[in-house]
Amino acid sequence: MNNSIIGKSGDNLKSIWEFLEQGQLNALRGLLPDREISNVCSDVGYTYRKRVLTPVVTVFHYLAAALWPEKSFQAAATSFGISVNSGNLSRARSRLPETVLERLNEFATCLARERARPFERYRGFRVVTIDGTCVSMEDTPELFETFGQAKTKHGLCKYPIARLVVAATAGAMTILSHRLAHYQTSEQTMALELLDELGSGDLLVADTHFAASNLYVRYRERGIHFVTPAHQCLKVDKLKKLTIYSEDDFIAEVPIWAVQRKKYPYLPEKLTLRFVRTKLRRRRGNEMKYLATSLLDYAAYTTEDIREFYGLRWPIETIFEELKLPLSADVLRSKTPQGIRKEIAAKIMAFNLLRCLMIEAAQRKAVEPVRLSFTNCMRLAVSYSLKMSTAPPWLLSDLYDEMINLMGRQKIPLRPDRLEPRAKRRETKHYDTLRISRAEWRAKHAVPA
Repeated sequence: MNNSIIGKSGDNLKSIWEFLEQGQLNALRGLLPDREISNVCSDVGYTYRKRVLTPVVTVFHYLAAALWPEKSFQAAATSFGISVNSGNLSRARSRLPETVLERLNEFATCLARERARPFERYRGFRVVTIDGTCVSMEDTPELFETFGQAKTKHGLCKYPIARLVVAATAGAMTILSHRLAHYQTSEQTMALELLDELGSGDLLVADTHFAASNLYVRYRERGIHFVTPAHQCLKVDKLKKLTIYSEDDFIAEVPIWAVQRKKYPYLPEKLTLRFVRTKLRRRRGNEMKYLATSLLDYAAYTTEDIREFYGLRWPIETIFEELKLPLSADVLRSKTPQGIRKEIAAKIMAFNLLRCLMIEAAQRKAVEPVRLSFTNCMRLAVSYSLKMSTAPPWLLSDLYDEMINLMGRQKIPLRPDRLEPRAKRRETKHYDTLRISRAEWRAKHAVPA
């Protein structure tokens, strides 16, 4: 069909709807059916006119913008056959309620959780990791007010920064839930809101940010086991030892400071924790000496088991890398707070839907999902979506099977002891840093006619 008819009214409008609604991201259409999008719109009370950019088209445009290698919304739309101007596209995105994308994100999360069940358990636990990161966005006054900015040694950051905390499974690397908030919001506060996604008997593996007495009590109240580094302020060697398994492994009594019990009245006077000596180097170079855990039974979980459990924390770092680089969540493009929240929800929905495809490919090839390359699988999903958009209906099933089989071959090497410097070898371009906004620069340097 000729895309030039888009934007024109008349008898061809129905064929335009059909073309747009059937031509986007066909690799994901089986996971997120059109009827689910329509049902969610109906459930939240969103009524709409039958425009060219229907909710189905707009939702899949959000997903395409997350998966498409170019970062602009317009580039993703054009690549998937939506030949409308950027203004119409922007208005279609703003019309779609935030609750629609939130509900669809929940649908994708439940689907990913169900498919991840065969891979999410380890030594009898469903291992869950929680961690936080920051995302940047455009420098509009509204975004500065809503999300704030970071303070650095060079002064305030030039762009708004939001805090993002994610809970994910370690075995299948699917995201269970997320929270996006003002930069000054504590990651601990946001993590407590995510505990509803964990159940009794789960094992939470997290870094030092989530190692505090008030959090330990919350974990135990919900029946959640945990392995974290011991808090940096805790003098482990001076604690009263109750049971000594070895020189590197013992159970100790941790007194809770009065100031902490005043701040959190639910805290007991003492906690009983197990400590395991380890050697893990932090990014800043200093070493973590102890892990703290609620797994007290040495017969069931040896010293090496506890160290191995903490090693399962690393997938959350890989998830953040995949969100920020292949899915371009490092710098968000929306210019309103509502648009930012919708963009993040769409990127996490795209992440989980792609993980569903990877799990299917892993099962077909009898490999672990974490051994497949996320970036290569994303490229295959995009390229095969474009192939499916022009293929005859009888060929779609074969193309889908071909895509899944190719995804199952995208194995990455297992490199547990790999070390890489966190520095760039190539120098950047020789441009000065723009200290003011582009609009201010243009106003200042405009040449009168």
